[in-house]
Amino acid sequence: MMRRMTHMPFSLKFLRLLPLLLCLGSPSAFALIVTGLYDQEIVVQGQGDAERIRAYREGLTAVILKITGEERWLRNSAVERAIRDAQSYVQEVSYRTSSGALEQRNFISVRFDRALVDSMLNAAGIPVWDQNRPTVMLWLSVQSPDGRRELLSADSDHPLLDIVREYSRLHGLPLLFPLMDLEDRRQLPMDVAWSLDDEAIRAASERYGADAILSGRVLESTGGDLVGLWQFLFRDQVETFDSFEQNFKPYADAALDRITARLSSHYGLIRLATPLPVRLRVDGVDSARDYVDVLQYIHSLAVVDTVSTALLDGGSIELDINLTGNAFLFTEFLALGRDMQPVEPFEAGAEQPVFHYRWVR
Repeated sequence: MMRRMTHMPFSLKFLRLLPLLLCLGSPSAFALIVTGLYDQEIVVQGQGDAERIRAYREGLTAVILKITGEERWLRNSAVERAIRDAQSYVQEVSYRTSSGALEQRNFISVRFDRALVDSMLNAAGIPVWDQNRPTVMLWLSVQSPDGRRELLSADSDHPLLDIVREYSRLHGLPLLFPLMDLEDRRQLPMDVAWSLDDEAIRAASERYGADAILSGRVLESTGGDLVGLWQFLFRDQVETFDSFEQNFKPYADAALDRITARLSSHYGLIRLATPLPVRLRVDGVDSARDYVDVLQYIHSLAVVDTVSTALLDGGSIELDINLTGNAFLFTEFLALGRDMQPVEPFEAGAEQPVFHYRWVR
């Protein structure tokens, strides 16, 4: 269903400025937007029909994994049917060739139709994880077989970093890595990081503004085994789990799969059969530019169907919004953006839920 945005008349001054402001384009990009979720590039042997159909199926499988966050959904009967008929979901295709020192490789880039894919998943009752995603701060401590320990930074030369970066790319999981500058080393000494002290880790992570924190430690034994412990901090919850593997990829992937499933289930959207009407009051709207930015921001949220201006009152506006998901998910998306801060809890006893926020961009 296409979302639409409507406006009620407001002050003459704003009306004169509005067309110009709209021509300036959308507000600056949000840091949490993950692009390319419905695009996939696949290596192919040629441009024949059989190879193209294979690539479509492989590509749609990868896209569904990115937008659901859980591999288990690939075993859903509706998803299996869709993958077999992947060509029906293709919107755009292009080919390219990459020539290396040893070989030439051919690629097909496929863009899948977002509306069709989302509709298929929604009909199957599978939540869709929107492009507005939480960032995860990643603290990784490693102990080598000789007993030396290192807290990895964004610039560290360690195979674990390449593995988690590739996971981030393939799954659309925004990861942040510490700088390990003087402030990080002061806030989180090696022995404290190794102990997975959740209070110290939260304090050290504040400067990065992440929505969730994953910290892990891994000991490389002289026999080649990896013995690790992970801790995931999300909201006020602390989840700890161990891991035993023989190489770094399954060690990292198992932990990342676990937190990706947790986050996608929290933020995933199943569209309501009947939109939920809510009222949103926003303070701090002091200019026509603020007004336009607020409307565009609210309308960009996947959980929002329609937006209309109900009241303009000085530096505040009230919006009537129809949600495609529940009210809790709406507040979670607002929290992700960080452009609005709650002023007071919504009025649960009102005829329709009322939310009160302040625009702080």
